[in-house]
Order: sequence, then structure tokens, then C-alpha cells
Amino acid sequence: MSPRATRLARALAAGAVLTSLASTVHAAGSARPRAASSFTYKIGISLPYNELAELSNGIKQSVQVAVAQANKNHTVPGVTFDIQSLDDTINGQHSGQKDSQNASALINDNRVIGEVGPLNSSAAKVSEPTYNRAGLVQISPSNTNPDLTVKSKRALYEPASAISGAPITYFRTCTTDIIQGRSDARYAKKAGFKNIFVTDNQGIYGIGLSNYFEQEAKMLGLNVLGHSSLDAQNISASAQSLATTIASKKPDLVFFGGEYGSKGGAEILADDLRSAGLSKVVFMGGDGIFATDFIKGSSKGGAQGALASNVGRNALTSPYAQSFVAAKKAQFPGSSIEGYDIYAYDAANVIIRAFAKAVKGGQIKVGNPMTVALRQTIARNVAGTSDYRGATGQVSFDKNGDSSNRDISVYRASGTGASAKWTFVALAPAAS
Repeated sequence: MSPRATRLARALAAGAVLTSLASTVHAAGSARPRAASSFTYKIGISLPYNELAELSNGIKQSVQVAVAQANKNHTVPGVTFDIQSLDDTINGQHSGQKDSQNASALINDNRVIGEVGPLNSSAAKVSEPTYNRAGLVQISPSNTNPDLTVKSKRALYEPASAISGAPITYFRTCTTDIIQGRSDARYAKKAGFKNIFVTDNQGIYGIGLSNYFEQEAKMLGLNVLGHSSLDAQNISASAQSLATTIASKKPDLVFFGGEYGSKGGAEILADDLRSAGLSKVVFMGGDGIFATDFIKGSSKGGAQGALASNVGRNALTSPYAQSFVAAKKAQFPGSSIEGYDIYAYDAANVIIRAFAKAVKGGQIKVGNPMTVALRQTIARNVAGTSDYRGATGQVSFDKNGDSSNRDISVYRASGTGASAKWTFVALAPAAS
């Protein structure tokens, strides 16, 4: 064989090998088809995984469902969406300082187009100004503290919007504690409770919710026997002392503003009320205790029969949420639907749709790194959301970033361990 023929044979053989390898790679990839995407954009998530794991993981998975659907549907041609998930706890407790640090990390990633979160209002109070200065939109599925969107406090929480007229960047798909606290009190009256003791865990969320509940309860003529707080620095010992005080008042309902867990204290106080002799008292809280981990964490039966309100309608029965419920269970087999899931799913979709609108309108070119101006374009599109029907129903925001959805549902706790569950009781009477 001539040298030229030898070189030709080797080239043909090499080509055959490359063709074979290409076929193998294609076959391996064909099991998981992908869009021919060149650019990745991300939705950030900042949540207290090390404190409120059940609720946080539910939010994360719900955002992942929205992202997976957008990629499958090629919502923005040439784009693959992804998430960037960060924990906002310090020493096992949510931290505004850490959430603000996470905000800076997301802002510095020029592929991040928005954030879903944070979970806690106290964290948002610290991170919200950071996002606003950078023009990066954040939509919380769970922040219920009213201050975050009050126009009179805009200079504090959204300084760029207040000073320079930049678009607002903070939105929420849930309602506020004003609505939740008042609705809870109206439910308590409708359910026949008469003598109520109000408590909180000294947190921003807990104090606000319990105060709005107490104010409405008094207006409705309910007998508020007292209002005392757990010591946030010594939850366990203060719960025992508070339970003794409450027992002496003989209430038929104890309302708690705060979260579950060792840092929140809900199940600790509920159990201590049982130990103090209040075997028939009903324990009630807001969305901060609406997790099966609250029930599982109760070792003395204090959570049995407890009531919890949650923002919105029951996802398991709402006709708007059924396609999401099916999609989440398919993507995450064995998962359950948590309290903020449908709100996180809608929040992620609102961000994706706002980005898609900017691309379609030519304000953003696929491949562009995110700048303050481009992120503000997305924020403006979020503010203009009006035609999206999501898992929570029709999604829209008022001029301050608050959701138009004001429904509050009430659930009852039962079971222990793996059988722990919340059962829908009723929609709470509407409050304004």
C-alpha cells in the first residue's frame, strides 16, 4: 500500500471512530432530550433549609417544576433556565444578614434574572434594599409582614425606587398578616371560641400576626384574656412558664404568632399547655406552623387538633392547582404539597414570563449578561402581570407589589410520625 493510500485509510478509519463516538453520545443523550440552547439564565432561591426544611424544600421543588416546564416547552428559544439555591441561616436560624449576603451573590451572577424568596419576612427586611438597588426582582411566596410593601416605608426597603423613581423590585404572591390575622380572628368567632389567650415568639412575623389577630378579636367582641411572648433566647424554659400562666386563665383557644421548630417554639408551647393541664384547649397559629414537622415535633399531644391558617386556597382541591400538583408529584415522586408550593411555582413562572416578554419585545437579547437596566426591565414586566392564570388562580399585583389573592384557609392537625397530616377545614371569613 502506498504512503498516500495508507494515510487515506487511516483518515477513513479515524472518521469512522468519530462517527461511532458521535452516535454513542447522541444515543446516550437521547434519553433526556434537551433544547438546542446556548445560554443559561437562573432563578435564585434563598431559604432557611437548616431551620424550616419542609417548607423550604417545597418552595425549591416548586420552582424546579416551573423551570423544568419552561425548558420542556422552549418558552424562550435559545435559553435553558436553571436555579441557584442558597441557604439563609446562621446557627440554624434564618438571618437577614445572611439573606442579604445571598442577595449580593445572586446579583453578582450576571445570569440571574430574579429571585423566589425569601421565606421569612425578617430576612426580606434586610435583603430587599440590596435587591432594589441592583434592579433584581424578588417575589416571595411567603412573606406576610405588611411593612415590606407599604409606600410610606419605600425609602427604607426600596431606596432606588423611592429616590430615583426606579421600578419597584419586591413582590409577593401571598397575602399579608393584616388579612391573615383578621381572617383568623373571624374564623375563631365563627367556630364558637370565646375566651382567647394570644402569644408570639418575639419574631417580626409572629408579633405582627398576633397583634392583627388580637385587634380583630377584640373588635369582634371576643374575650382576649392576655397577650404574652416566649423568650426568643430561651424558648424551652419560657414556654413552660408561659403555659402555667395561660392555664390559670382557662382559655378555650390559644393563638400563637410564630413558627415551628426549636427556634420558633410552636410545638414546644403546644406540648407545655397539655402538661399544664389544658387538655381541651385548642392551639391555633398561622402559616408559620402549617407544616407536618410541627405535628411530628410534638411529643406530648399538644399538636393534636391544632388549627393553622395558610395563605390561599387548598392546593389539593383548587381546580387551578391540579396540573401543578400532578407535575410536582411526577417530578418528585413521594413528595407532598407544602404550604407555599403553589405560590413559589407562580412566582417562578411570573419571572420567566417577564423575562420572555423582554426577549420577545427586543429589550433583552438572548446571551446578554444581566445589567441593572435589563433587570429593571424584567421588574417592570412583573409589575404589569395581569394575564397569567397560575396554580393560585389569576395572578396580578397592585402598585405596591402586593398580590390580589386574599384567600385564607384553615386546617386541622392530626396523626403522628409518618401519619401526621393537615386536613382542610374551611375558608376563613374574608377580611379587608
